[in-house]
Amino acid sequence: MKKIAIVGCGPRGLASLENLMASLAKYTSQPEVSGLIFEPEKYPGAGQVWKLDQVDSNWSNISDRALKNLEGREKIDFESFTIPKFPSYIQWMDEKYNHKLSEEVDQFPPRNIMGRYLNERFNSIYKVLETQKLYTLIKTEVKEIRTETNSLLLVDDTGKTYECDECLLSIGHQSTYDDDQIKKWKKHCENTPNILIDNPYSKDLQTKVASHHKVAIRGFGLAMIDVVRMLTVEKGASFTTNEKGDKLTYIPSDNSVGKIAAFSLDGLPMVPKPLGNNVDQFFEATDAQIQGFRDTINKSLTDHKKTKDHTFLLKAFSEIAAAIFLNHPLVSTKSDEQDIRNIIESWLDDMSFEHSLILNTKLPIVDYMMKTVAMARGTEAPSLDFCIGQVWRHLQPTMYALFSHCMLDEEVIEKIVTLDESTKRYSYGPPVKSIEQLIALANEGVLELRYARDPDIKCVENGWELSEAKNKDTYNVMIDSVLDAPKLVAIDSGLIVNLKNSDLLSPVTSNLGVDTRKDGVVILSKKNENVFLTMLGRNCKGSVLGVDAILECFGSRIEDWAEGVADRLQ
Repeated sequence: MKKIAIVGCGPRGLASLENLMASLAKYTSQPEVSGLIFEPEKYPGAGQVWKLDQVDSNWSNISDRALKNLEGREKIDFESFTIPKFPSYIQWMDEKYNHKLSEEVDQFPPRNIMGRYLNERFNSIYKVLETQKLYTLIKTEVKEIRTETNSLLLVDDTGKTYECDECLLSIGHQSTYDDDQIKKWKKHCENTPNILIDNPYSKDLQTKVASHHKVAIRGFGLAMIDVVRMLTVEKGASFTTNEKGDKLTYIPSDNSVGKIAAFSLDGLPMVPKPLGNNVDQFFEATDAQIQGFRDTINKSLTDHKKTKDHTFLLKAFSEIAAAIFLNHPLVSTKSDEQDIRNIIESWLDDMSFEHSLILNTKLPIVDYMMKTVAMARGTEAPSLDFCIGQVWRHLQPTMYALFSHCMLDEEVIEKIVTLDESTKRYSYGPPVKSIEQLIALANEGVLELRYARDPDIKCVENGWELSEAKNKDTYNVMIDSVLDAPKLVAIDSGLIVNLKNSDLLSPVTSNLGVDTRKDGVVILSKKNENVFLTMLGRNCKGSVLGVDAILECFGSRIEDWAEGVADRLQ
């Protein structure tokens, strides 16, 4: 009986376990596998992002409507036992919370609710596998993997060793080496009462940060929004809505933090997703447009030796986005379709490109956010960049499928990954309400945005002095909300460092993640045809795209891995 270990059992590890059993059921009446699941987190299936015990103010960044595509698990039959079916996310939400979808307003439930769904889904399959003595859950962290002649040896954080025939790494977010700025700030805090919190989801936020503190937040993305809510709503503050439901007013509490500054290199806020399907439908490509896009991209992938840059993607995308923009019922422009395509390609290639159809990034930040909120609500015509971002979001699943494990040169793949990352301010945008909360906090003087665009930062006796032009202020708490990128050479977690030092992992390029085959098998630096180390997820960025999306955790790449294992067992 082959032993297949799974290291890391968040959503991707859960999907891998399900798909492995489903694949084996196609070939055999009784699975000839056993194995171990290593997951140190309290709630298997949920992983780090979807923890059940996190605060309610950490909202999901994917709408309930988009999660219609998170399908349930079909019943899996073997000769002597059955793994029961499990409902889709939307079915489960209806059963548990009587939650219904709305065409007008999308809902973004707390992340801990998704965590409950994932944990229940894990428990329903694990209970059966444990009873059948096929899989055992080990609540420790794997720190080292060694290659033997025909097997792998796993060493956990207690020093105990486990042997297996294959090992899947689905370990999600990994820590990275501190950059020079964080190193400097940590040293600054050694002999002062100033507070540096380098994990935006640390429980220290609730215990160490008090109402009298002045807080600066490094980063202006989704994690920053979560931190702001933790410092306000989770400390008793609230927001009220006007009669129309389109403006919020902030009401502080005795415990909420009264001064928060957020900053980043460009100072540009996230752009909210459309309010609901009634607004969002105008940004969706037709089936014919999507098929044409696939055909065009596939031609360049087939002729990959002639494809030297990402221009082919810009041209294929601009054709769809230009048509959608010009067909939007609120858009009025004298520019023709070719002009719009040229603008789209120029802006995607360099987002500092300026045009009257592109929302002016030099606007005061609150004014900028108010305009994007109006676009997201459908009360104002979308700017071209807003339209591009939403069309890109709808086409992302198609692009992720096309570009994962393709034959393009490494440099071209890196450009495509960079391009996708650059659109995330739009395509991964928060709910409208999140941006409305930031506007309300800024209007009340709680959220300070004067220093948002790359301020000068000095370490001073009382904390960190932020300054720009004629303004400066000192903050005695600094929170780093910039999440680590999946860049293999920068990861400092013990397991990955061990694998790199053992010459078992190599990156796609120096700026990307681990090089893998389509079925997840790691392309080993040290060749060993008898050893199968596999990896799925965000640490494979470059081999695959779409590594951060919850829907991708249950996607075709997990099926490819499971089929690969089943084939090797035949």
